[in-house]
Amino acid sequence: MTTLAGLGDIASDFIIPLEHYGVIALEGDDKETYLQGQVTVDVPGITDTQARRSAHCDFKGKTWSLHTIARHNQRILMSLPGDVLDISLAQLNKYGVFSKVDIVDASETYHQFALCGEQAERWITRQFGALPDGDLAAVSSDAGVVIKLDAPVGVFLVIAANTLISEIQEFAQSDGVDQYDARVFEALSVAAGIPHITAAHSNEYVPQMLNWQALGGIDFRKGCYMGQEVVARTKYLGKNKRGAFIFRLGAGVPLPADAMVEKKIGENWRRGGAVIRSAILGEETWLLAVLNNDTENEDIFRLASAHEYEFSIQPLPYIVEQEKSNVRK
Repeated sequence: MTTLAGLGDIASDFIIPLEHYGVIALEGDDKETYLQGQVTVDVPGITDTQARRSAHCDFKGKTWSLHTIARHNQRILMSLPGDVLDISLAQLNKYGVFSKVDIVDASETYHQFALCGEQAERWITRQFGALPDGDLAAVSSDAGVVIKLDAPVGVFLVIAANTLISEIQEFAQSDGVDQYDARVFEALSVAAGIPHITAAHSNEYVPQMLNWQALGGIDFRKGCYMGQEVVARTKYLGKNKRGAFIFRLGAGVPLPADAMVEKKIGENWRRGGAVIRSAILGEETWLLAVLNNDTENEDIFRLASAHEYEFSIQPLPYIVEQEKSNVRK
């Protein structure tokens, strides 16, 4: 593996094994209608050529997991962090027993990789017959699915069946292709403002607190699903007071599992919010934290576990429209 001091040094052609990610697969006659009642996006609108970001919530609208949904052969696949997979899987199966659907952990059947660069594009075209050419566009074959991520820009997510692994390993050994570990994918994702949920924060946040609406992860016009009333109320009554913000530290700083940031108020420091996604590289640390929506660019923050590092928010690469109440006062 190639080590990386910071994202500014990243190679133009690279591959990253995403061993910390897993796959939930749904099969059966009722897989479509069942998943439609469980996630925040319109499942019938997910085609063989278009993936979606989505969220799986409880009846209170709190997020069990965030994931990317794609189709492969007769299956619906959900790509998500491995340490939250069992949580979402158990919740999906709780009600799935009443439908003709099999919901399984398919992480031993599918393995995931992030690819980038011209060599990656040529390899994808050879393996899949075409290159996905739009945000979250997908191309599939018997060997798996490849998705062109909307962010990080220029990165492809390959959900590879076991039959493709030897070809991917051969590509990783190609001249001019750097292989990084998962920290680099995490850093790229944080810099792009892409949240995820791990076990430490599962069932804690409404999706809008994670900017999920700005990333196309919620369809407000779809029918009922688990947590829909709360998610809709959060939008139409303007009840969301928090959002996700990006931070970059100019040093590699160890983080505890429950990392928090603190905000400077005058001469004092107050709790700012929880870090939900992070990456530590050789000479920089990337954080995505959930804070109050009134956070300003000039606000100063520090890590609760490392007071010597002070920092401000980085600009989000997308627009989060603040949801206003429709209730007349």
